[in-house]
Amino acid sequence: MTAVLGGGISGLAAAYYLKTLGSSSRILVFEASHRLGGWINSTTHEDGTVYELGPRTLRAAGNAGANTLALAESLGLTEKIISINYSHASTKNRMIQVNGKLHKLPNSLKTAFTKSPPFSKPLALYALKDLFAKKVINSDESLFSFVNRRFGLEVANYAIDPMTRGIFAGNARDLSVLSLAKRMHEVEQQYGSVLGGLLKDRKNAEKPDSALTKCELVKQARKEKWAVWSLLGGLECFVKVLEEKLLQDGIEIRRNTPVKGIKKSGRKLVVQTEEEEMEIKNLVSCLPSRNLSTIVSSVSLELATLLGSIPYTTVGVVNLEYPGHLLNEPAFGYLVPSSEPNKVLGVIFDTCTFPQGDRTILTVMMGGYWFESLFGNNPPLESLLDVAMKEVKETLKISIKPVRHKVSILKDCIPQYNVGHFERVHNSRKLIHDLKLPLTLAGNSYDGVGVNDAIMSARKAVL
Repeated sequence: MTAVLGGGISGLAAAYYLKTLGSSSRILVFEASHRLGGWINSTTHEDGTVYELGPRTLRAAGNAGANTLALAESLGLTEKIISINYSHASTKNRMIQVNGKLHKLPNSLKTAFTKSPPFSKPLALYALKDLFAKKVINSDESLFSFVNRRFGLEVANYAIDPMTRGIFAGNARDLSVLSLAKRMHEVEQQYGSVLGGLLKDRKNAEKPDSALTKCELVKQARKEKWAVWSLLGGLECFVKVLEEKLLQDGIEIRRNTPVKGIKKSGRKLVVQTEEEEMEIKNLVSCLPSRNLSTIVSSVSLELATLLGSIPYTTVGVVNLEYPGHLLNEPAFGYLVPSSEPNKVLGVIFDTCTFPQGDRTILTVMMGGYWFESLFGNNPPLESLLDVAMKEVKETLKISIKPVRHKVSILKDCIPQYNVGHFERVHNSRKLIHDLKLPLTLAGNSYDGVGVNDAIMSARKAVL
């Protein structure tokens, strides 16, 4: 028997790949909560309006992007896809807020050679700094430190800092360059320069997976130059269709069934729930690392410690809906650097990417690494709504009240790949191998926090 722990997107994908790759054994998926999909969560109102509480788009680029497209095609989702190409305003126009004002980030060769506030000189001149900066030999360092060394403080402050707040809701001064920008770190260590190293080391750049490039949907995405895509009805449609496929294939999905412990039994593992113990030949864990940590301590305290050392951040998410089209300029949205006195991480212009009739929908993200210091442990939802409405009033000049809103607190939703993360994950997997445990780690705690990363992690885990 094979079991998958966790019914998020990586757990469901792992079960799918186990079945499609020819596993003949019984497959069980254990999910502690009443719903599947993890942080993928689309709220659909009676009039069809969709709010995304978690991820809202998927990138088409790279092998991970191609892998998700191939999965979508195999599930029959092609006709439900809505895509955005690289020429779309929400792809080209990305902004940051500095001193209360919005500034568009350079997005072309021309703008890279033009001085654009808040940068004090053209972005291309910061790139030149990399060619002369000294190499610092190390095994890892913070992404902020790395970019500051190679490209300068303004690039670190106004590009990297807000980017990591938008993707990780994290602090760039803690996050690992080896985990977030491994290739940049590797070429600097080898060649002494990022840009020069990338040019010299082109042979080692990621090459397209030939099996994935044969997929018709991948071909279409490449031909039409998709940047991102989603699904009609919201990204959670992906989860629902995947669930239906698993059930059709005879895979058992047990909701409301938290795993309480794991024991070793010879070459197998015993999974303990509140109601029973089951002997498992192969176990794929797609649980958050800290959740897995609490149930493997009887197998290995060292493994539990390693897994428990990966921190997580909490994010407040406020969806705001207004009548009419209220934004002056179409864009993806804007991010706020940590140097700004603002509780908000960023604001996404949802209906600029995917219009939903005569309305404006915004998503305001707040807290992250700084959540507890800004809001406390258990803030009232009204306090987050007040922050969101104040933000859009002051920055976007939207002073009317929203016709609808939804406030959510996503507790411990994003793992933080802090300095040393790559080594922690490597040591965890090595320990599992050394202990001869039939356990595989997958999901966004280890190999990338995005949906594409989680799905690819699941695929690699069962190959």
